[in-house]
Formats: sequence, structure tokens, C-alpha cells
Amino acid sequence: MRRRALSLRIRPAIMHLLPHAGLAQPFAYRGRGMMEEQAVGSRSGRWLVKAARLAAMVWIQIGLALVLFWLVSATAGAVVKRIRHARDVIPAPEEAYRGQPWAAQYFDTLSRVHMRWYPYSYWKASPMASPYLNIDADGNRVTWHPPHRAVSAERPVVRLFMIGGSTLWGTGVRDDYTLASLIARHFTDHPAYELDVTNLGQIGYVNTQELLLLYQLLRRGQRPDLVIFYDGVNEVFTAYQDGIAGLTQSEFFRAQEFSILGSSVGRKRLYRIALRTALMNTGLADLVKLLSGKDDPNLLPHDIKPSPALTYLAPPQDFEGIDALERDVVDMYLFNVQVERMLGERFKFRPLFYWQPTVFSKNELAPFERRLLPGDPTRAEFFRGTYKKMAEVAAANGIADISGILNNRHQLDFIDPYHLNESANQIVAERMASDIEPILEQIAREKRAAGASARRGQGVRRVPG
Repeated sequence: MRRRALSLRIRPAIMHLLPHAGLAQPFAYRGRGMMEEQAVGSRSGRWLVKAARLAAMVWIQIGLALVLFWLVSATAGAVVKRIRHARDVIPAPEEAYRGQPWAAQYFDTLSRVHMRWYPYSYWKASPMASPYLNIDADGNRVTWHPPHRAVSAERPVVRLFMIGGSTLWGTGVRDDYTLASLIARHFTDHPAYELDVTNLGQIGYVNTQELLLLYQLLRRGQRPDLVIFYDGVNEVFTAYQDGIAGLTQSEFFRAQEFSILGSSVGRKRLYRIALRTALMNTGLADLVKLLSGKDDPNLLPHDIKPSPALTYLAPPQDFEGIDALERDVVDMYLFNVQVERMLGERFKFRPLFYWQPTVFSKNELAPFERRLLPGDPTRAEFFRGTYKKMAEVAAANGIADISGILNNRHQLDFIDPYHLNESANQIVAERMASDIEPILEQIAREKRAAGASARRGQGVRRVPG
């Protein structure tokens, strides 16, 4: 008790002396600093909470705006689709196969075909597998082959390459009904030879791309005996689209995309283009274009002149008119034909050239085909004018002009202005088969003779001298 009473008397005295000794002040300041830090921390916490709430509100508002824009755009897109369908602007290709049980699945698969980069010729299809449309690892459409092959010295393999655009590739037809498959079926089990057919057609190819593709295959050591080129549509279409003959489809996109990732300036341009493209391909944008009278679902020009993105190739002041452009299409194709014949002489293959039909070249149209004719006549007139010029020179240049092969038929042959249905493909395949049959027999005779000569040479024994 005495010790505790002493401590109670001493503690007030010590606390009274501490300020004079300069020892109590730090404790006072530390307590005040802690309170000030707590106050500042409290204010900072409140600002953080407010900032978080504000950010959440802004984010929610942006999200609601995006959802609202999507709903309005989707509704507008549905309205535009109904109006276009009512106007019959673009009849769906699957309508040409109404009632066929495979059509819906086939066209769904066709919509999922994608291209991948391929040197020199720009693109080839990516591999895919489905019940009716298959693309192999090389990017080629799968061609029908017989289940067994009886190859012998007396029945050699004759290799046929078929090259063209989407009409040869087989847009709108199943694997077994492409031109390549139909010809393979026609010659299956032929007693004199085994015909090996490769479908090298690619969607959108023009003849120059076909030439470059063939060049690459020859460079790798592949050797066909016969090569069929099936052209016409894309040569004319690209000239109409670009306003310049001899270019690939949508060449202005390549001009726009060139080196776009090679610099910061290019990447910024890419972002602007991507944003503009995203906005202009919405249902709301389509509705605005429809209401303003600028709706063009075909994405094609209504007048023919060099594309602004390609004017350095053919300035508008040098544009000599539609007639000159039609002549350019024919002249450039004939030039390629000469080059392809030279390759054939050097690498021992026979080239054949076919100028294909379109809905514009058919004289009797089925009701569905009449709906395929564009409201603006410019494109149809350009096709007919160019085809007329080709018809005048085709025979003299060894080109089989079969653009009228479907004339005087009232049956439905086209699923769109350029692509044939399966029954019409059969007609074209039969014409080709009749043309190439004597050629294939001659090639087979030459192969048998060469094989016999080689065997005789192996059987000769040299006597040492």
C-alpha cells in the first residue's frame, strides 16, 4: 500500500517535469499526427468510394447504351432484311434447291468457308470437313475418286488439273457434283487409263491467279498431262468492280491493307477503318442507307470507272470508256492463254480453255433466273458486251466459248447470276468429257509406248568391249 501511494505521488510530478525536459512533446505531436492521418485517410477513402461509384455508374450507362444500340440495330437489320426480301433484291441461292433435304446444311457449311493467305495468288480455302463440302489440307476442294484403282503398265495414270474460280471450285454444288468430280465419274474404270483429277479451282480466282498457282505447282515438281482452264465470270466481274481490267477481285482492299501493320501510323489507320467498318455494317446503318435511297446490297458500282483507291494504276483521265475496257478484258485473257501454252510446251501438258456461261448469256430464263437480273442494267450490259467480244476471237485463239451451252432451255440452271446448279454442271461436264476423251486416249497411248520403251531398255545387256 505504501509503495502504491508513493507511485501515485511521483507520476504527476514526472509528467509535470517532462515538458521542461523536452520529452513529453513528441508524444503530443505523435497523437496529433495519428489523428490527422486518420482524417486524411478517411477523406481519401470517401473519394475512392465516390470515384468507384461514378465509374460503376458510367460503365452501367455505357453498357445500357450498347445493349440499346444492339437492340435497335438488330431490329433495324430485321426490317431491312424483310424489305429486301419483299423487293426480291437478292434471291437466296438455296431457293433454287427448294425441297432438297441437303440444301440447308450445305449452304450453312458454305457460309463457314474461310480463306487463308497463299503466296503470289493471294488466298486458298482453309481445310474443312462436312457431309457435303470438304476441303483438303492443300486447300483444294475434295474430288470424287473411285474406291479402287487398277493401275498397270497397260492402264497408266493420266493426270488432269482443272483450274478456275468458284464456278469450278463448286459454289452451290456438293462435292460429288463439281465439274472435277463429274468428269472423274465419267471416266472411271476406263479400260485404257486411270484418270486422276485434281480440282484446283478457288473462290474468286481470275486467270492470272490460276497461272501463278500452276507455276508454283510446276516449280514443286508436279506434272499434269492435261490442264483445263474454266474462266470468264471473274475476268469480267473484276473489271466491272475495279474499273480496270486484269486485277483480282476487290483489289482496292489490298491497296488499303498494304503495310497497315508495319507502322504506328498504319495501325492507327487500321483502328479507324475497323471502327468505321463495324459501324457501317450494322442493321441501323443499313436502315439509314435504305431510307436515304443509298442501299446497295450487291455492293457493286452503278457506273464503271477506275476505283479511287487504284487511280494510280489507271487515272480517271486515262479511262477510255466501256468499250475499251471490254477489249482490255479479252486482250489480257488472250495474253495469259499464250503464256499458259508456252508452259504446256515446256512441261509437256496440254492446256484447254473454256469460256463459261452466265445468266446474262442465257437466252431463255426460268422464273427464278429472271429474278437474278439486277435492277440496274449496267452490269448485265458490260457482261454481254465483253462476252460478245470474246465470241468474235475465241475460235481463232483455241478457246471453247460455251457461254451459250444452256440456251433454249426453260429449266432452272443458275442459283445466282454466275453459279450453276448440279444438273447444269452435268451438261458442262459432258461437253468437256466429249472434248477431252480423244486427248486422254492419245496421252495414254504415249505413256504406254514410253513405258514399253523403258522396259526394253532395261532388258538390254551390254557386252563388255
